[in-house]
Amino acid sequence: MTARKKQILTVKNIRNINMENILQSVLRKGRAMRSDLARENNISLMTVKHIVDALIAEGILIEKESNGTDVGRKPKVLEIAGNYGNILCINLTSEHEIHFLIYDIFGELLENQTIPLAETVSYKEGLMEILRAVKQIMDKLPMENVGIAVFVPSVYDETADLVNYDLIAGFKNLHMKAIFKEEFGTENILILHDVVAAAKAEYDSPHPQMESQFYFYCGYGVGGCFIQGEEAVAGTENMAGEVGKMLVSMDGKEKDCKIVEDVISISAVKKILKDEKTEKTFAELLEAYLRGEEEAKELLAPVLNTVSKVLYNILWVYNPTKIVIDSCESNYSKALVSHFQNFMDVMEDDAIPIHAQVRQAKYDEYHSMKGCFHMVRNAWVEKIASSVQ
Repeated sequence: MTARKKQILTVKNIRNINMENILQSVLRKGRAMRSDLARENNISLMTVKHIVDALIAEGILIEKESNGTDVGRKPKVLEIAGNYGNILCINLTSEHEIHFLIYDIFGELLENQTIPLAETVSYKEGLMEILRAVKQIMDKLPMENVGIAVFVPSVYDETADLVNYDLIAGFKNLHMKAIFKEEFGTENILILHDVVAAAKAEYDSPHPQMESQFYFYCGYGVGGCFIQGEEAVAGTENMAGEVGKMLVSMDGKEKDCKIVEDVISISAVKKILKDEKTEKTFAELLEAYLRGEEEAKELLAPVLNTVSKVLYNILWVYNPTKIVIDSCESNYSKALVSHFQNFMDVMEDDAIPIHAQVRQAKYDEYHSMKGCFHMVRNAWVEKIASSVQ
């Protein structure tokens, strides 16, 4: 984990911090009086005055009389200006469809749609067609866009503006931030590896500084994210968590190694079904496995055994207090959790006991995307604080 650098406080960054806190207070409350902001953020009324006046001059805040019915002078309240704003969260992790959410600046959901990708054109052409449709929807809203969160299925290289992903044809050649900047005209764009967003949504520890969590995702792609003390471990070039690229040896011979993703992903299981010429669909196979049918257990055994061994190794390397297992197919993650718990019972070492909790993911894609709404809004607030003089 990268060591945190101690921030050197200057007059300018103290002012930026105070401005961020004031904006966050107004966003939380919807409206606030100057005295409330001073009290809540433990700063003087004069400091509030300087910052608020600057934000009003820039058109970020407006001040108006409250709607109270009390007799006498009505106090003035501060609000975010009405032209701010909307935030787009869009998921690009499926080769078949694109799901997007649009929120207002306070987190109220304005739009929730899933649009299928056209099968007759390239992925890029289908993506651009959908982005233009999303832009038309956003143009009809009465407030301007202040930021975008883009969920991608693998590691994003910010310098090259590329995503390292092979499972969707042409995906790794897309300059993702440039595409969204050109289409939507905003600078505040966060390209987020979807497992990081999901892992943060699942991290619900009451003692975050003392506990850690490894989030494992097994769908059409395979990934993971280790969170320690509320911080996601990214590693050099943000490569930490790419567990799908692990090598596994199927017979002990070096030349016969495969990557984990090619053995345990949903695509890999569907290939097994095709090779075995079974009439069951993937969903039907999972249902049969959970019912305890022997044929299903036999078909899934090599896959589930590999997953359990990978997770067991991760457990010993990271020593997390919790492992969360997720999939786009709920029954798949349920089967993985059940098998791994049984595997841990068999592998239990009395000398070195395993204390990690194992559970299925609680939240769906919507919650992960909603969590990243706050990341985009925070980035917008930080940009305002650093630019307003």
